Amino acid sequence: MLNQTNILLESGTNELEVIEFTLEYPLETGEIESQSFGINVIKVREIIRLPELTEFPNMPKAVKGVFNLRNSIIPAVDLNQWLFSTPNIADDRKLIVAEFNSMKMGFIVNQVRRIHRFSWKQVEPPDVIHDFDMQSSTVIGIIKTETSNILMVDVEKIVAEINPKLGMEHVEVKSSDDLASITVVTAEDSPTIRKMILDRLRVANYKVEAFNDGQSAWEFLEGVQKRVLAGEDIRKIVNIIITDIEMPQMDGLALTKRIKLSPQLQHLPIILFSSIISGDVAHKGRSVGASAQLTKPKIGLLLDTMRELLVQSGQLKAQTN
Repeated sequence: MLNQTNILLESGTNELEVIEFTLEYPLETGEIESQSFGINVIKVREIIRLPELTEFPNMPKAVKGVFNLRNSIIPAVDLNQWLFSTPNIADDRKLIVAEFNSMKMGFIVNQVRRIHRFSWKQVEPPDVIHDFDMQSSTVIGIIKTETSNILMVDVEKIVAEINPKLGMEHVEVKSSDDLASITVVTAEDSPTIRKMILDRLRVANYKVEAFNDGQSAWEFLEGVQKRVLAGEDIRKIVNIIITDIEMPQMDGLALTKRIKLSPQLQHLPIILFSSIISGDVAHKGRSVGASAQLTKPKIGLLLDTMRELLVQSGQLKAQTN
């Protein structure tokens, strides 16, 4: 079982803990190659030997069944099958039990090696992965170490593709004239989720400045600081910020901390919109000054919370029935 007692990180340091695990896949020569992958420790609840699984008809091929863990029925996904279209048949398979988006999921892997501590600056965007015959779009970042390249797996995307109902919820949005003057800065590394957020915000009539990591968003906000120092009204430049937490280069906690330390930016409302909002993460979010913290995929609640914060900060008038 994973013990997280001694691996909690200080808030806003732009660090992450990664569990390194391996998967094995066949080469064209017939040889078996081992590759290191990673998942954020904060998503992992425990690591166990692969339990007996109960199969059900019409399950996706990568879902090998479900298991009972302390009265919770949890699906088990074979990551080998998902990534390489080859089932994992090793005798010593392990199961990583993860929790995110308010749900639990088990991931079948080969060996679990160790826990690493990295800076998010060490997480490079995957761009194009040429070395593997796999679903490369499931990899959200690469961490290069002295001994291996660790590919960070987008477990949320896997779950959303296996069961689209568990992905970003669809909500009907009405355009509001009073939102036309509101500019939102968003930081989200997942192209799929970023597009969903942007679509809903633009339908609602918000102006949007979108970035795929916290570093890019911060560089934009540094420019905003300079404009405010030169005498511009910040409310005519940016009004509210939505940020994911897990992102390459700079995470959402570090981004929030920097904003709240800036005299020019500190009054901006900030919403952390992430799959890993939990007790420990929520504490970190509060410590760096987040205005609200919401769990994906609740985009309807996100839109409602945005309006509430904009009203509270005096940037919108409250709606009347």
